[in-house]
Amino acid sequence: MRNHIIIALSLAGTLLVAACAEKTPEERAAAMLKEARYALHHHLYNEARDTIFSLRRNCPTAIEARRQAILLLDSIEMNAAADSLKLVSGEEWERLNVKRQFFERKLKEDLKKAIHN
Repeated sequence: MRNHIIIALSLAGTLLVAACAEKTPEERAAAMLKEARYALHHHLYNEARDTIFSLRRNCPTAIEARRQAILLLDSIEMNAAADSLKLVSGEEWERLNVKRQFFERKLKEDLKKAIHN
């Protein structure tokens, strides 16, 4: 009986600590941005995209993180297209190069807007 009480108190304490340690939407989103940046750094573009899309779904009120996610997604797309250019030729190379240039220009424009806001 005594062991059950100790276990119950221990569990209650763990739940209390977990509840107090709950992260804000901005904190959760910041952690997700960090994960996406790590994936981008390691050329894991699908994982990086999925993390950004998950951030959008799960942290709708994390406005600053969502702004950063827009820029990060542009970087993901630009780098993915640039890496793909190494593997193809001909018309496919042209298509991917146009895509890379588009995201490069878009990223520059988004950065300008972010600086002025």
